[in-house]
Amino acid sequence: MCFTPQISFTIFAIEWILGFIVLYKSFKAKRKTAYELSALLLFLLGFYQFTQYMLCTSLNYELWGKMGFLAYDFLPAIGFHFAYSLIGKTPRNMYLVYVLPTLFALIALLNPAFVSKAECSTVFIIVTHSWDRLLSALYGLYYTLFIVMTLLIYKGIGKMKSPRERKAATIGFYGTIAFTLPTLILIILLPQLNIAFPSIYCEFALIFAISVFYMIRALESR
Repeated sequence: MCFTPQISFTIFAIEWILGFIVLYKSFKAKRKTAYELSALLLFLLGFYQFTQYMLCTSLNYELWGKMGFLAYDFLPAIGFHFAYSLIGKTPRNMYLVYVLPTLFALIALLNPAFVSKAECSTVFIIVTHSWDRLLSALYGLYYTLFIVMTLLIYKGIGKMKSPRERKAATIGFYGTIAFTLPTLILIILLPQLNIAFPSIYCEFALIFAISVFYMIRALESR
């Protein structure tokens, strides 16, 4: 949980407001895919915050713990797709990037005891999932790999001639770094917080949400 349920709800509201603004802009945009994917990212980030609010304010931690997992499960794949869409050309086989998160989502949905424990503390919410070490390692690999690939795409876009694309890529690159690097540092320095990874992740989610919003703004600049 991001400090308190009230702050989580506030961040949820901010991210959904930004999402609706981007979605509204998509109706007049040339690159609808980039706008729609950025709105989806904002809505998922906000929904995750809402699940954390509900987990700490309701008695059904199994439901909201699972919903929270489903929200952040697709973030790396959608973030990768969004970064690629900034180029203006999306390959036909892009759907393949959603295979892994879909499989992980099915594991969560088909396992009624997927969330075995949840603890809402002052700073973090700790959710324990009932899967083995191999699946946990594969999930960590999926997250890390997609984030690295997204950063590489941003670096590639930054070399393009279009000033708007370069500006959007720069914002995206540093926004992703600001979103993920503190999380990784905290996990490395404080390994006992590993099971709180999604909660640490959400502490910096608003940074990424704002960067996504300004990336879209950069594409509109002349």
